[in-house]
Amino acid sequence: MVKTFKNISRQKLMIAFCCLFMIGLYFSRALLSISTVLLFLNAITHPQVRLNFARFLQNKPAVLLTALFFMTIVSGIFSENTSTWLEWIRIKSSFLILPFSIASLPPLKKKEYQGLLYFFLLITLFSALVVGIEYLQHFKDYTGYYNQGGSIWTPIIYVRYSLFLAFAITIGGYLFFSDYYFKFRQEKYFIGIASLFLIFFLHILAVRTGLFAFYNVLIVSVFYFTIKQKKWIFGLLLLAGVILTPPLAYQNIPSLRNKINYMKWDLQLYFDNDMEHMGSDYRRLISIENGIKVAKNNSLLFGCGIGDLRDEMNKLYHADNGQEHKVISKKLLPHNQYIFIFASMGIVGLLIFIFVTFYPLFFRQNYQFWFFVCFHIVTFSSFLAETTIELQIGNSYYLLFVLIGLSYLFGRR
Repeated sequence: MVKTFKNISRQKLMIAFCCLFMIGLYFSRALLSISTVLLFLNAITHPQVRLNFARFLQNKPAVLLTALFFMTIVSGIFSENTSTWLEWIRIKSSFLILPFSIASLPPLKKKEYQGLLYFFLLITLFSALVVGIEYLQHFKDYTGYYNQGGSIWTPIIYVRYSLFLAFAITIGGYLFFSDYYFKFRQEKYFIGIASLFLIFFLHILAVRTGLFAFYNVLIVSVFYFTIKQKKWIFGLLLLAGVILTPPLAYQNIPSLRNKINYMKWDLQLYFDNDMEHMGSDYRRLISIENGIKVAKNNSLLFGCGIGDLRDEMNKLYHADNGQEHKVISKKLLPHNQYIFIFASMGIVGLLIFIFVTFYPLFFRQNYQFWFFVCFHIVTFSSFLAETTIELQIGNSYYLLFVLIGLSYLFGRR
């Protein structure tokens, strides 16, 4: 492998391994792990590895991201359940490996960065076509299944999949308006059509995490470009179109309509405190409530320790309104990234987490690159109802795209 490294530039190898990484995000956790190791070996086996370390240390946002790994280490001080704590360390090890693996190499050029984004768009489009065919083949079954809070089969858990769809649409918009093409100029129109198809498909999938992220990006982008270009009438028309799209989709897409109706029913049960028919939203809201209780029952400053979080949550589930037979079957950890950190690592951990995840935007005014802002809008939107970075696929997605974005932005200076 070392001989191969000598014949091919480290930059090209990193790009190739990032492509493997993206395929792994969708289709193979083994490939995801293998590509992570390959990225690390690509950086660590460089003859001038000291130069790599120096370059990595200059990338302050990447260095700060490793804090999320060390926070997990320190959290063991407050954890009695060592085996669970070690499992969280394994999951968070990506925050130690990937920042160095990508940030230690020379910055990506614009064409390289956009090419990686284009590759992700193509993989997402391919997966959507596969899922769409599955949906059409079992249309009646899936339409009825949505009435019970279900979803279409997807190659990864449907919540993460919807998030990837929202991000791929964002990529499509960025590449289209940047007039990007890999080989032929006509590819711009292919990118536009692919993006429109993914928007339609996202509504068929009807997963609120992805829809929430997509509309957040859309609404904020309309305001941003309206103010920047000072095209007030055109901006108002766009905003009106964005506002009208959800009700039109509700009327014309059965899966979306059934999912929303199920959500209304489930939320009504929650507000009525009816635990006889507990749905997915009901359980998520209870998990958030219990997460806040865990923080209050332990150290507000440092939390209960990530190793003990599940044990502390289980105690509350067993004692919840004398309905343990209903709640124990779905013992969720807090379904909110911020509450998860607050319960397990306290106010100190939460403040560090917020600083570390926002810092890439403000370092050297990176917020001026609007697509990078949109990536964060998509990701932060998911934090409100999911623990995005607490699972391998979620933290791998986040780390890859924030790091290649930082790499490209370093090259622009």
